[in-house]
Amino acid sequence: MPMSESGFTARRATRGESQPGGNAARADAGGFTPFEPPRRARSGNGWQRWQMDSLDPRDALQEFEPALPADPPPPPIDFEALEAMREGARKEGYAQGYTQGQTQGYGDGHREGYARGLEAARNEAARLHGLADNFRKALAGVDQEVSRTLVSLALDVARQLVRTTVAEDPAVLLPAVRELLTSEPALSGSPCLLLNPDDVALVETHLKGELEAAGWSMRADPAVERGGCIASAASGERDARLPTRWTRVVKALGRDDAWEPPHA
Repeated sequence: MPMSESGFTARRATRGESQPGGNAARADAGGFTPFEPPRRARSGNGWQRWQMDSLDPRDALQEFEPALPADPPPPPIDFEALEAMREGARKEGYAQGYTQGQTQGYGDGHREGYARGLEAARNEAARLHGLADNFRKALAGVDQEVSRTLVSLALDVARQLVRTTVAEDPAVLLPAVRELLTSEPALSGSPCLLLNPDDVALVETHLKGELEAAGWSMRADPAVERGGCIASAASGERDARLPTRWTRVVKALGRDDAWEPPHA
């Protein structure tokens, strides 16, 4: 089997042969230790037995590896620093939680307060709306009452004015008589005009010709109040007395006030 260069060099070393140059060969790239001649023992007993070194290159590498420094011992535990860190973390967490809780609580409180305020405002608005509605109804009632009172007062004044006018100027009866003479349909069957005895002479003086031309006659009737008259015929009757004319006027106003008031 062929021998490698490194093996051949080792064989020469065992035979005591020197490499060229006069110096012992140093370890080659394979890691072999060069041959050294036997040394004499210091004890004086002669030669020391030679022992062959290991041929494993890893053993040679281990001899040249520098010794690694030992790991430094762990530093001592600073319990005070740990406690300070723990306390700082606790305070920081408390501050963050307090700020977050305050912000959230403010938001929740604001929303809740807004909702309550809105509900209270709606309730107050509803209450004010009810008061305003009652006030409007009260005003409407007052207006109606005032209107009725004013109308009653006006009718009382008108009633007294008519009575005074008839007493002072009996001639106000003449327009009512002319209205009966010209009303349609015309009365037939011997129409007769019934008057208060005090008004017969007045009507005969001013309307005698018109009555005779229409075929009407006149007759005094104490039941007819002065200022009024009744047209009676076979075909019917037309009432122009003051109470009847008064009733027609107040009904047009939506009232039912009598000609003779209750306190009269």
